[in-house]
Amino acid sequence: MRDTEEASINILLENLERWEGEMFSLLKRLVLIQSGSYHKAGVDTVVETIKREMEHTGFETRVIEEKELGNHLLAETPPAQNGAKGILIVGHTDTVFPKDTSFHWYREDDQNVYGPGVIDMKGGLVVGIFALKALSRSGFLNEIPIRFLFNSDEEIGSPSSGKLIRALAHKSHCGFVLECGALDGGIVTGRKGKIGLTLTTKGNAGHAAEAGKNKSSAVLCLSHKVIMLEAMNDPKQGVSVNVGTVRGGIGANTVAEEASAGVDIRYLKPRQRTKILQKVDSVVKTQKVPGGVGSMVITSERPPMPMTKRNRELFLILQKQAHKLGITVKEELRSGVSDANLIAEEKIPVLDGLGPVGGHDHSEREYMIKKTLLERTKLFALTLLASWQHFHKKTTA
Repeated sequence: MRDTEEASINILLENLERWEGEMFSLLKRLVLIQSGSYHKAGVDTVVETIKREMEHTGFETRVIEEKELGNHLLAETPPAQNGAKGILIVGHTDTVFPKDTSFHWYREDDQNVYGPGVIDMKGGLVVGIFALKALSRSGFLNEIPIRFLFNSDEEIGSPSSGKLIRALAHKSHCGFVLECGALDGGIVTGRKGKIGLTLTTKGNAGHAAEAGKNKSSAVLCLSHKVIMLEAMNDPKQGVSVNVGTVRGGIGANTVAEEASAGVDIRYLKPRQRTKILQKVDSVVKTQKVPGGVGSMVITSERPPMPMTKRNRELFLILQKQAHKLGITVKEELRSGVSDANLIAEEKIPVLDGLGPVGGHDHSEREYMIKKTLLERTKLFALTLLASWQHFHKKTTA
């Protein structure tokens, strides 16, 4: 039996090597479809393209329609459709680049490929699709319950797909997210949590010529609060606070009646959230300007993904497969957030950063190291198989 399985794995890897050109062909097609989060038509086109690919791979697919944002796509193996607990894969079809972006091209050189989404995360989608295609062709998917969710809204916080991701996590032994890989071989076993909020201050409008020391300026009120928020930075505790945008007033000759700031907060541990929000609330309520009033609204949020023992157990399975392929990997704590944070909060072991390796994502310099597309596809295929064998053995022992 072992010899038969090893022979099938060798065939799987050989197939992937033969399909490398097809992988880049699909990547180019996906990248050249502009799919900013709010460009529904573009995102839906990506979904339809992927739907055809997954159906050719033997998956049953279901489009989950959305009115304003792009549609989601759920692809399942027959055992998953029959309700069996299995493996969850999540990858997003949207990018950060708006419909009218000038970054709408695809280019290759000897080492890299460039374009919007090559690593964030259309490259990751290609990794997932072809890993499953290879597993299917070798007969490994007949008994493995796999659910692959292609969601359309990750770059804006997964407002419509978040509940679905959580629900699918409960049907899973483990989860994998195909965000871009790290240049140093890092595989994400932990992520910080994020709180995005808008802080607003209000004062009393007036003519600047008549304003005195005790003017009720919303801008001045906000300035004091910005300094207090920035003082909350605590690297030793893994807490970062950044006031990224400031707006206020209608002109230099007018005392500002209203001002606002966009704030980004990152933190390591779930229990830190309450203390952080208590500090923010104290900043909001502190009055250092006569008549100045503050308020705060949370605009986006993702929980932390702690570096748990179960995540490490899953990482060790992957690391063993990486060793077979001659690929160096290590554990990584990443400050950015992803849909893996949502899976982790449901107490499901999860790994992230499994996509191809590159850099400068969220910019017009985004690139992918070409050789890592095939490398990561091989690694992901073997990891899926080994993970299923591990969890299936535990549940049937």
